[in-house]
Amino acid sequence: MNISANSAPQPVDGAETARIGQALDSLIARDSEIGERAKLRVAKIYGSTATSSLGTYDFSDSFAKRDQVSRRVDWVHQNWLRPIRLFYRLIPKPIRFAIKKLFA
Repeated sequence: MNISANSAPQPVDGAETARIGQALDSLIARDSEIGERAKLRVAKIYGSTATSSLGTYDFSDSFAKRDQVSRRVDWVHQNWLRPIRLFYRLIPKPIRFAIKKLFA
């Protein structure tokens, strides 16, 4: 079907409008059915009080990005590890990959 950019939209008759409305209603019903099944699945896995798949995860130990700048979180950047990181970076790539595979 070749539609040019200058062609005006064709008017839609009442039967077509009714068919589109029925299709939308069936999609809405299907969507709510899938949503209810998902709620039941989450309740079955994480308990009846859970509202999402996060369950009862507590975000109180999280902190803001501005705090991440002043507070070191991971042990990789601690000072005692700097010589080890330097040594690791200076060894040839095949040996690095072998070490990486060994400890993975």
